[in-house]
Amino acid sequence: MLLIRKPRTHVIFLTMLMCAGKASAIEVPSFMRDGSSRFLSRSLSTACYSMDSVERGLPCNPAFVAKARDPRFDGDLLLGSNVDYIRDAEKVLNGDADETTVAKIASRRDYSQAEASLEASFQASTWGISVEPYRVILFSHMENPSLPTMDFVAAEQQSIKAQIASYVSDNFYAGLQVRYSHIRYIGSYFAVSEALAENSKDLFDPQTTELLYVEPGFLYAWEDLVWQPQISAMLSQWGVASQKTEQFPIKPMGLLGASIKPMVPLGLLEVGVQFGIDSETQSAREALRAALSYKLGILQAVASVSDEDHSVGFLLGFKNFTSGLSYFSEAQQRGVYIQFGVTL
Repeated sequence: MLLIRKPRTHVIFLTMLMCAGKASAIEVPSFMRDGSSRFLSRSLSTACYSMDSVERGLPCNPAFVAKARDPRFDGDLLLGSNVDYIRDAEKVLNGDADETTVAKIASRRDYSQAEASLEASFQASTWGISVEPYRVILFSHMENPSLPTMDFVAAEQQSIKAQIASYVSDNFYAGLQVRYSHIRYIGSYFAVSEALAENSKDLFDPQTTELLYVEPGFLYAWEDLVWQPQISAMLSQWGVASQKTEQFPIKPMGLLGASIKPMVPLGLLEVGVQFGIDSETQSAREALRAALSYKLGILQAVASVSDEDHSVGFLLGFKNFTSGLSYFSEAQQRGVYIQFGVTL
């Protein structure tokens, strides 16, 4: 006789505890952890390191600071998709999450993300400084349909960034960026059924980490030529952390790019390409990104595309005020960003 035994309850419970006790394996996407909350730099992604079109905040590549002519101060508020999720992230980080909040988090789709930030910066002819006193992100991933589990990250971040640059010789510029971030975050991997239990708050234990990056950048620009071609290079995300984390890893990336400004009847067009290589890059196709920016009067449109994602955005400026809308899409998720800014 063939005997079929029912799964033992304690085995299932042990499996759930193992899931709940596992450290979060999720890695926050680079565009959410790199400290850049500016609308145009977010829309252009890594292509912003080689293009002049980022006219708000500090440039992505610090060597570009040496090309600045007039001092500028500006501030921006960035709101990402699912802004209502930010309230949930703050409740969890502050220990105020109740069963309803946890149930909302555990009921979301495969991938969820949210972001809100406030940033102000001042840029002069050879230096610049940026302060981000408020930034909150949430990123989660649901997996394993048979026994639903979730990778969850919520973080509150404060950052300061400084750039210094100089004209070296001929058309060559060099710059250095130093940025520091203090991050209080929760990274948890748990079974959904465990999250709905009475002791679910135990799954959300805040931790802190400190990040310090030192990032050199270089630029060779033929500003006297008609199309103003330029070539740039930068070592990005090179630094140290107070503790090693899976959510906010130190992953240096080498960047090499170029851009031109073709003449068009109306407005200003800029086209750029960028190669970004890190420890996980497997092919040239993965490393390549192309982008363009077209500015006509008070309207600026930008687009960026790579093998893994694409985005498009519009920025509208009137006097000292700006507002923007950006859409991005990749294989597993899509989102919209809205930004409001003021320049003095």
